[in-house]
Amino acid sequence: MANLKVTLGDLSLKNPIMLASGILDSTPGILKRMAQTDAGALITKSISLKGRPGYPGPTAVEISPGTWINAMGLPNPGLQDFLEEFPLTTLKLPVIPNLVGDTPKDFETLAREVAMAGAKIVELNLSCPHPKANYSGNLTSQDPKAAADVIEATSKHLPVIAKLTPNVTDIGNVAVACAKAGATAISAINTLPALDVDPELERPILGNGFGGLSGAAIRPIGLRKVLEISKALNNEGISIPVIGMGGISDADDVVRYLLCGASMVQVGTCLTSNPEKLATICSGLCDWMNRKGYKKLSDFQGRILDWFE
Repeated sequence: MANLKVTLGDLSLKNPIMLASGILDSTPGILKRMAQTDAGALITKSISLKGRPGYPGPTAVEISPGTWINAMGLPNPGLQDFLEEFPLTTLKLPVIPNLVGDTPKDFETLAREVAMAGAKIVELNLSCPHPKANYSGNLTSQDPKAAADVIEATSKHLPVIAKLTPNVTDIGNVAVACAKAGATAISAINTLPALDVDPELERPILGNGFGGLSGAAIRPIGLRKVLEISKALNNEGISIPVIGMGGISDADDVVRYLLCGASMVQVGTCLTSNPEKLATICSGLCDWMNRKGYKKLSDFQGRILDWFE
């Protein structure tokens, strides 16, 4: 029988499949429901120091089957209300807060407070493509030093996962900078900066104008970026988990990411129509491993890296 257990920081997860931030985690009730699935861990929506109302609608539109464009505006109640409302230590699955700030000090304050509330590890949102209305500037994870500064500020309080953008020339360089600054893991990719237009209304289809692309169409980009990160870390002799995401809709997609060097994955967009799909994906991964004769994930993880030497 296949063994799916993985380790992330101080956490032991029953399998490598996690709920991605921003999907089915907007209320305590939804998060509790997702804790009944077969996920290994749950990532919360992005939490900021002060509450954010989000952008005007439409905020999410399916532009082709399985592919979405969204600009939510990082809506959240703010740190203090989040800590009062959302369960961090009482669910049967590990809950990993996703944090977003404007400065390293913001991130440090957030990390310190959630650590005191019982969080064992956090994911740092260094890569949302639309953090402010109609934003088109640089993101933290597009600058290796800026990303490293945030990691250094937060990792003294608890282990951190650096969530990176695909919109860079050399994502491996950014990942290495984050790892050397103290990141426990790297997650990639966030959504791709995008725009779509309604030809009848002659306007952007999203209330914010700009948005982020997610879903099936971005899977090949996610795979390439995860492979580039894995190779860059290996070349530096750095051994930390890479968490792949982007366009995962079934067990085969999980296998694809693991073959590219990921240790774990996050699943998001495909769950919007079927939250129970996490269980199907997990059982499908088990079935694939049993059919192939693999006993543990490391038996095939990173197998295709040698193709790109």
